[in-house]
Amino acid sequence: MKILQIISLLTTLSSAGFFWVLEGLHPFFKPTVDRNTHAVSNFGMAACNLLILFPSMLLMASVLERTNVFWPGIKGSGIPAWMQTIAILTILDCWMYCWHRMNHEVTFFWRFHSIHHSDPIIDVTTAWRFHFMEILFSELLKLPVFILIGAGIEDILLYTILMTPVIAFHHSNVKIPDQIDKILRNVIPTPLLHRIHHSIIRKEHDTNYGSMLSLWDRIFRSFLLKNEIGSIKIGLSEESSINRQTISALLLKPFKT
Repeated sequence: MKILQIISLLTTLSSAGFFWVLEGLHPFFKPTVDRNTHAVSNFGMAACNLLILFPSMLLMASVLERTNVFWPGIKGSGIPAWMQTIAILTILDCWMYCWHRMNHEVTFFWRFHSIHHSDPIIDVTTAWRFHFMEILFSELLKLPVFILIGAGIEDILLYTILMTPVIAFHHSNVKIPDQIDKILRNVIPTPLLHRIHHSIIRKEHDTNYGSMLSLWDRIFRSFLLKNEIGSIKIGLSEESSINRQTISALLLKPFKT
């Protein structure tokens, strides 16, 4: 597990660094704010979330180690180990789709998730911009799912290793050829799809919820394709102004509405 933890950390740092450099060299949208200032704000939000994620991971590992003994879930099905892993990873990604969609459709959850969408620009740092309460609810609600399917902490770490580069990629402000985006979006959410998801228009940002795989949006009919997005406006109306982008303002905002 320690090896997977190290790989997970390295994957997170390397994917963030790689796309940060790449979007600086080949941006899709011309930056309207200072990139460094924007990154400090978003990573400041991410730092707050680490106070929840680290103890949560330790608690989750302890709970799953105990529950897997008397409830193995998929791992007690008798199918080959590689099929068990694929099944668990697929279900985890489906849960991420469901949780993301809940954050849009349940008013209480949207109160916190809207902090992610209020970012006036979208780049790789947006991938880590979440309110700590959203992270807390996510951790609390995912644990019963993990127990039910018999996921182990090693499965969760493996999913994180696979998912993190995809999330960094589709949040990035990298300009990629249309044909490459067209091919990739058959499997994973791409920057084009996720830029639509961050549109200021509600009917557009209530689409394309996928985290690692794009098939869930196709299955559950939340897939939206809009090829001409060069002029799309990112953010939320009246919530993406510069004076609302300080860390303190973002942390307090959900409690003021």
